[in-house]
Amino acid sequence: MWVENVIIEDLDEIYNLEKYTFNKDAFSKEILRSLIIRNTLFLKITDDQKRIIGFAIALQDSIDSVNIINFLIDERFQGQGYGSVLLDFTLDKIKKIAHIKRIILNVNTKNVTAQKLYRKFNFKITEKVENYYRHKENAYLMELEI
Repeated sequence: MWVENVIIEDLDEIYNLEKYTFNKDAFSKEILRSLIIRNTLFLKITDDQKRIIGFAIALQDSIDSVNIINFLIDERFQGQGYGSVLLDFTLDKIKKIAHIKRIILNVNTKNVTAQKLYRKFNFKITEKVENYYRHKENAYLMELEI
């Protein structure tokens, strides 16, 4: 498995995985293209055949905070350690950014598997956000102080 930066040539594969996983809540292809072009912290994890099986997108949203706006592992590869590898790599990259003191993310209140992964890395639930997603599902705001 490999973790590396997403490049524009990955766009179709990234978009297909995003759409398959998040359906109506998926980012558009145009937004994903913009995030790649802007050189956002946009990482992918690939399997041994170099297929993209997950990715993470993080944006610095203030002088001392980074928001992981998207974190995804293909459901066929969940429970095999890929999420831990990608999250660990992502957090290491974020921690190298000057002045960052906290990392935040939102997770669906029904996604217990993702919550467990984030707790493993010491994220704490700080707030419940009602109707966060387009289809009116709730999210937890989770935070990691660094």
